[in-house]
Amino acid sequence: MKLIAELFRIENQYNVVFDGDVVIEGSRDPETDLARVLEGSGLSGTVTVVDGKTARPRTIINIEKAAKLRAEEGPNAPRFVKYRGQTVGAGPYKPEKGWVDSSIVIATSSGI
Repeated sequence: MKLIAELFRIENQYNVVFDGDVVIEGSRDPETDLARVLEGSGLSGTVTVVDGKTARPRTIINIEKAAKLRAEEGPNAPRFVKYRGQTVGAGPYKPEKGWVDSSIVIATSSGI
């Protein structure tokens, strides 16, 4: 049996549909989150993740291996690390505050 999941991008997060049901909402790491959901449902082997709009294949995931990992931003590029029970994508994405309209005060030796 060939397992197929559909991936839909919504802003900086992803929703995943498997077997007609939304199994993941708002994930920033949908492939490994999907692997944990499928493994928890007793499925094994591989799952093909296709783009939800075009139906073109994006990724083929080994469920058992991917369920043990999560993606995180590394110093130079994204990387996979061991999954330790964190909920990836549980909170909404919050961009860092920029320096727009910030003021910088420079102290001089005269105290002005």
